[in-house]
Amino acid sequence: MKNFALVLSGGAAKGFAHLGVIKSLAKHGLKPSLIVGTSMGALIGGVYASGLSAEEMENMSLKVNSLGNFSLYSALFKGNLLNTNKVKKIVYKAVGDVTHEQAPIKFVSVSTELNTGKQHLFDKGRIFDSIMPSISIPGVFPHVKIGNNIYCDGGLVNNLPEDVVKLYMPDAVVISVDVLGDYERNYEKLKFKTVGNILNASNLMTTIITNSKPQVADLRIVINQPNISQMGFNKNSVQKSINKGVTAGNKHIKQILELLKD
Repeated sequence: MKNFALVLSGGAAKGFAHLGVIKSLAKHGLKPSLIVGTSMGALIGGVYASGLSAEEMENMSLKVNSLGNFSLYSALFKGNLLNTNKVKKIVYKAVGDVTHEQAPIKFVSVSTELNTGKQHLFDKGRIFDSIMPSISIPGVFPHVKIGNNIYCDGGLVNNLPEDVVKLYMPDAVVISVDVLGDYERNYEKLKFKTVGNILNASNLMTTIITNSKPQVADLRIVINQPNISQMGFNKNSVQKSINKGVTAGNKHIKQILELLKD
């Protein structure tokens, strides 16, 4: 059976669908040799690559409920609606000090150098330190500063980083998962208009960028989740998103097995 790489997009809480796809693949005895992830895709992918099973990840995910508390001071003076203390605890509990070099699955996270506008690939050192910059959504979470560079959400430059696979495993079969889906179908109608506008503007930008690039993946799984908000980190929404991913994975499993034949 051929090696395959799994590419996981950003999409905040919609990204729990990635876990559903991973569950479907694992059920059929399929494990990627490489995972490339952006934002929530980096979080889900990094945790899985570090050694947790899909079942362990699902149990942890259903206990999240929220990513942190709103801070008016932070919103006004620091430029972010939430702090990352809770997220850091969740991520560290999942991956600890496991490094890229120790991980059973090769992992690459995509981030954006905000001060240069360039894509940055994290592929060395602690996986925890690779996940945090990739999930730092501008205006929501504070950026991550390393040396002279400021890092934030990889979705700004490459929300579905299929092309990155070719830099690390050029002969691998590429399977990508886009959890944002069709922009119009997934337009967010939130009670908090400011948050909704930020999310919709970000989604529009990332969708245009993704669709403007040629498809590199041998198979791109697009999951539309119009009834699941990107801010839906409650247990019910998380479970629905995971189930959507399982359904999508099962739907494409025959095609995947065909692609992986020697």
